[in-house]
Amino acid sequence: MQGRRNLKKTRGKAPGRKTASLGGANRLQPPPFIPTISLSHKFRFENGANNGNFNITRGNLLNLLLVTPTAITSVRLLEAVRLKMVEVWGNPVALGSPPAITSVEWIGENSPSTVVSDRGMGVRPAHVRTSPPGDSSNRWWSISGTSESDILFMLAIQANSVIDITLELRFVETESPTAGDVPTGATIGQLYGDYLDGLASGKLAPEGYIALP
Repeated sequence: MQGRRNLKKTRGKAPGRKTASLGGANRLQPPPFIPTISLSHKFRFENGANNGNFNITRGNLLNLLLVTPTAITSVRLLEAVRLKMVEVWGNPVALGSPPAITSVEWIGENSPSTVVSDRGMGVRPAHVRTSPPGDSSNRWWSISGTSESDILFMLAIQANSVIDITLELRFVETESPTAGDVPTGATIGQLYGDYLDGLASGKLAPEGYIALP
């Protein structure tokens, strides 16, 4: 009986041999390699003393990291981005002041307009944390040269608001770099952060990076 049970366990297996999976690692050759740098990153911006509405486009997000080959030109480090999260903190209003409203309105070309808002009252700041609506174009990848003028969302914010933008990123690999916003008097070879609303508007300044001049 014991011999029969052992025979049952080893039936169909060649003694002393291991079966190699076609999709598994092979010690005789290196595994597939993807050189493109891919990561998730959170960018932070401050509104300063500006109140108002700000339209944020695909091109704005692609311009967030720039290098300046000359004093009056810049190129993008980001080849593609995908928007994951927008989070906004409004500046607290003083006790007795009217409530301050902060909102994010999703606008994408193939997305229904959706507004997410909050009121700051007294010493409590307004706080909005929102992701692009499901199955909307706001969730699509933004790629240089493709629909860069599309508005993804609009910020309605008060002075001194803080905005966090979480993105999935793909860095430029072998493609020719794409020109970014046009600086004035930039340091050659410097890494710059662009304004979230673009250099022409220049209200939502980057934190943690030197702002593009």
